[in-house]
Formats: sequence, structure tokens, C-alpha cells
Amino acid sequence: MENLIFMGTSSFAVQCLESLKRDNIKVKLVVTRPDRRAGRNKRLMPPPVKKWALANGIEVFQPEKVNRPEAIEFLRQLNPELFVVVAYGQILGKELLNLPALGCVNVHASLLPHLRGAAPIEWSLIHGFKETGITTMFMDEGLDTGDIILQASTPITDADTGESLTEKLAALAQDLLPKTVRMIASGTAPRIPQPAGEYLYAPMLSSADERIDWQKPAEAIANLVRALSPKPGAYCTFRNKRLKILRARVVDCQGVSGTVVRADKQLVIACKEQGLAPLEVKPEGKGALDIGDFINGYRIQEGELFQ
Repeated sequence: MENLIFMGTSSFAVQCLESLKRDNIKVKLVVTRPDRRAGRNKRLMPPPVKKWALANGIEVFQPEKVNRPEAIEFLRQLNPELFVVVAYGQILGKELLNLPALGCVNVHASLLPHLRGAAPIEWSLIHGFKETGITTMFMDEGLDTGDIILQASTPITDADTGESLTEKLAALAQDLLPKTVRMIASGTAPRIPQPAGEYLYAPMLSSADERIDWQKPAEAIANLVRALSPKPGAYCTFRNKRLKILRARVVDCQGVSGTVVRADKQLVIACKEQGLAPLEVKPEGKGALDIGDFINGYRIQEGELFQ
């Protein structure tokens, strides 16, 4: 296959590119998001995929909107055989989907049809799933509704965070993607329709989704904490400032939701059911602190309120 075009943006997508390179699958062009300003100095920063592509001598295309006529025409001139889409960040319209001779394949970080959407890794943890995986599929106009090609699963442990689960799933994707591309090239790729039914979705997380609700059971809050660890971080308000909880565990306790019921060697905050014991926190404008340093430095008192 000579005319494979890769579309992606994130570090997860970079690992998929690495797998294609290791399997000697040639990528003709990388399509990624435009450079964005980031950091305190608001410097223009290239996406991880762009940095990888340039380091490996691959041409990069960065349209602001990939479905615009000029972007579509540019890609059409390349006579693409296959689009491989991994964490790109833009939805492909019908005209683009119909452009490659062999279609468009997507790598999705869940066991479809479960958790269709932009943030399947985080939502698998938030919902307390015990298993997740990687799906490769032919893309259609729906949201992650295309025919399945291959799947591989991995257990979710109690110790997993958003970061660790991303690493586990990236390893699965690195195995599945080259196999998928070779099957498509040889005409042996299966097309397994997704079963009909109602399934949980995984939409992009909003700031409201990232906020801790102390009226929920401690287990649900602990799941949110690990899903968003280390970034962006589940947050609450303490003494009128934002506080991120980066690591926590569930403990038995009783008390009014959001109230400190213990603040000696450990901090325990009452929830609707049981309590949450933060292990590492990040106060607004500060670095991360283990809980002992937080208790001592801020002189936390029983009866104080987390909101």
C-alpha cells in the first residue's frame, strides 16, 4: 500500500504511527490539527503527531477544518487508498469518507458498541468498568457506529488511572493497527456490524463533569479521581479555592457529605455513602502535595467543608 494517509493528533496516535513504522507500513502523509498556543508564555506548540512526522521525514498537512473544499481537494490529488484515523479531533464528513479507495479505518479505545464518543478511556473508569479494549473499525457517517474489524480487551484494575489505562490501550492498539491495515490491503478484513441496542456513550468531558459532587457515593468519586489522574484532575472547592484530588481511596465513615470527619494522619471527607481519603492533592496555583503535607501545611480541621 503506497497511499496511506494517517490522521491523528495525540501521543496515543503517535504510538500507533510507531507501530506502522515497525511493521514497515508506509505513511504517505500525516494530517493533524494546527499548532496551538499553550503554556504560560502562550508559545505556538505543534501537536505530538506533527513532531513525530517531521522527525521521520513525513509530509504534514494541518487544515483548520478538514472538511472544507480546499482540504478535500488537496487530499483527493494524492489518490489515497486508505485513511487511518486515530484521536484526530475532527469528524470526517461523507465526502472525505468516500475519498479513499479502500475506505477509512478508525482505532477506538473501547470495546464497541460500548462507549462511543470522544473520551472512552475516562468514561470506562468513571462508570467503574472492569474491562475495556481497542476496536478497529471501518468508519461511516455515524458516531463510532461502523463495522468492526478487530478487537482486543484488557482488564481494568483498581489501581488503573486515566494515564495507566491509556498506556495499556496504546499497547493493544500498536498490535491491532498493523494487522488491520494488512488485512484491508489483502481484502481479508472482516466487516462485523455493531449490534443494535442502547449503550453508554463517552462524550468529551466538560468542566462540570470534572467537578466532584460530594453528594455521590465515595466509590463514584474515587472512580472520577482516577479517571482524570493526573490530568486534567478531578476538582472541588476548599476555602474558596479550587483543589484537585489526584489520588484517593474509599474508607468507611459517617458524616455530612463534603465535611471533614478526620484530619490527623489521614484526611477523610464524608460522602453520600462511605468516605473519601485523598492521598495526593494539588491546591490552586501550587504543586502536588501528599496528604500529610497538605494536612499540616493547611492545618485542616475536622468539620471543615469541601464543596
